Amino acid sequence: MGSFGERLQREREMRGITLEEIAESTKIGTRSLRALEQENFDKLPGGIFNKGFVRAYARYLGIDEEQAVTDFLAAAGDPEQPLPTPFPKVKPAASGSGGRSWAAVLALAALAAGGFAAWKFKLGPFAGRASQSESVSPPPVVPPPSTAAAAPVSSDQAANPASGPSSEPGGGSVAAPSSTAAEGFVVLVRAKEDSWVSISADGRVVMERTLAAAETREVRARKIVVLKLGNAAGVEVSYNNTVMLPLGRVNEVKTVVFTPEGLQP
Repeated sequence: MGSFGERLQREREMRGITLEEIAESTKIGTRSLRALEQENFDKLPGGIFNKGFVRAYARYLGIDEEQAVTDFLAAAGDPEQPLPTPFPKVKPAASGSGGRSWAAVLALAALAAGGFAAWKFKLGPFAGRASQSESVSPPPVVPPPSTAAAAPVSSDQAANPASGPSSEPGGGSVAAPSSTAAEGFVVLVRAKEDSWVSISADGRVVMERTLAAAETREVRARKIVVLKLGNAAGVEVSYNNTVMLPLGRVNEVKTVVFTPEGLQP
């Protein structure tokens, strides 16, 4: 072990400092620090890194950094070890063989550049499009609502075609207007006794309250009507002028859904 490494180790041990403490503070591995003390310079990365290690070591111990670097350069013998370069340096020669060497290097560089450009042209844009097509699904196609069937004709209208509705909504007996394909479908709710009713049409709340006995409420929709009944047996529901069967029992809470196809199960 030479004088440089011995001095570093002696200064460290005099201060009661371990290599692990220096490594934790300087972020230099203990293997490299031990290589400095043992003067195993071939285990160091080389170049400016070695001098940086020496400066950090000396700074932590509180000794002269420049003197430590000078002692290291004297002990290392070949202080300025060049770092590896990404490409070899080629010296041109005046002879014909040197010219051929340069030509070979240039030809290899041209082939490499051309191959990369061809790969990028062939794969680059198409690979990006392929990944996009796999990760993004097209939006689902929603078919337009089916055309509502023509409203059935009641027996009274069949007997007397000229007759029509005779009272405003809210009366005891209100006939629902006929439904057309363009207007969607019609649901009519008539309270046979006081009943709480909630009606939503195409996502919009139409009403939420108690219908008094004999009161009616008509709603027209294109896609969906949702009825929530607090007393299923206390209301009478018509779909496109057709009276539905009782939807539930007395005081039964019931939710029913109508679409252009009629009452949904």
